[in-house]
Amino acid sequence: MDAAPYDAAEHEAYLEALRRAQARARHSYFDQHIVRMDDGTYWVADEGAYETLIEDLVDRIVHTVDAGQSDE
Repeated sequence: MDAAPYDAAEHEAYLEALRRAQARARHSYFDQHIVRMDDGTYWVADEGAYETLIEDLVDRIVHTVDAGQSDE
């Protein structure tokens, strides 16, 4: 299967999502998942907010930033 074209705009969109995920993860008890959509856009899913959706999105997750907080 051929991968979809990955251009500079999509790369910038990914980097912006990564920055958001890293910033959110620092203050969160939940992992932050970067999710790629079919149109080449990315969004950040907070595992705590989207826990029930993560199963449906797992194949779209391209990177996970570990939570920065621990309750242990």
